[in-house]
Amino acid sequence: MKVDYKKILKFVLKLIVSSAFVIWLVFKIEWQEVFVYASKISLGYIVLYVAVLLLGMMISAWKWKMLLAHKDISISLKKSFQLYLTGAFINNFMPSTIGGDTYRAYQVGKETQKYSAVSSSVVFDRITGLFAVMLLTGVVAIFQWSEISKYPELRLAIIGVLIAMHGIILFGVLTRFSFWKKIAVKFPKIIQDFAQELVHYRQDNVYLKAIGISVLFSFVGLALVNWVLFSGLGITVGIMQYLSVIFLISIISALPISINNIGLKEWGYVTFFGFFGVSASAVVTVALLSRVLQMIVSFAALPAYLRSKKN
Repeated sequence: MKVDYKKILKFVLKLIVSSAFVIWLVFKIEWQEVFVYASKISLGYIVLYVAVLLLGMMISAWKWKMLLAHKDISISLKKSFQLYLTGAFINNFMPSTIGGDTYRAYQVGKETQKYSAVSSSVVFDRITGLFAVMLLTGVVAIFQWSEISKYPELRLAIIGVLIAMHGIILFGVLTRFSFWKKIAVKFPKIIQDFAQELVHYRQDNVYLKAIGISVLFSFVGLALVNWVLFSGLGITVGIMQYLSVIFLISIISALPISINNIGLKEWGYVTFFGFFGVSASAVVTVALLSRVLQMIVSFAALPAYLRSKKN
């Protein structure tokens, strides 16, 4: 068996980054306070959190189903949801092997034999999701800029997000010009074909529909679901302050520099909510509870994953 040293090195680097953040958290956080906060959460808030989490996942499944339909690939909302849940299970419990997105693409691709079209739907799903969160970060920043500007690190992070967002917009605009075709032909054919799959989402304004659904998910699956835990733990923070950093934290947590964003997500909560005077122990409790609850929920997909391994 050929050893993939590149993959091993990538995993080791991510492990080092995660370990560094975890060590920082160990010494930064008053863990007794974390246990006190965790003991405050009631069963009702946990049930509400799970319900909102599943609703957010259903919205994502709906968006993916719509993207697949644009490629003349028909799957039920139930099937799309099951694959999303199984993908979450893989991301939570097997982050060093195949990713949840790869699993989703393979499962639908092997049934339809349209691997390129299915893969493009997964990639476009992620791109539009990221763009929506960037867009919301910018919109909230407009109304909160006087307060955001007080904190150089927060201001710099948001400016970085806005630059990246405008970079995506600029790239999309440039691909509409004829000179782009002259550049595109210099790439390998497999990349050209995949790019054409992505460009296809311009038809019927599918990309706008995808961004719109992604905005809905961001409010439900990112903002509302975490607000449930903030409320359940009795953590007080202004709604606009909350919105000004919760979307930003999700972007930072998505950076592929750690194993399943372990440590990175918690660091983001402590750092950015800390600007508004929120206790580090409190927000770490939120981050850890959300991580544990998401893992428990995604574990429900284990039977479906085991069945797919047999096929």
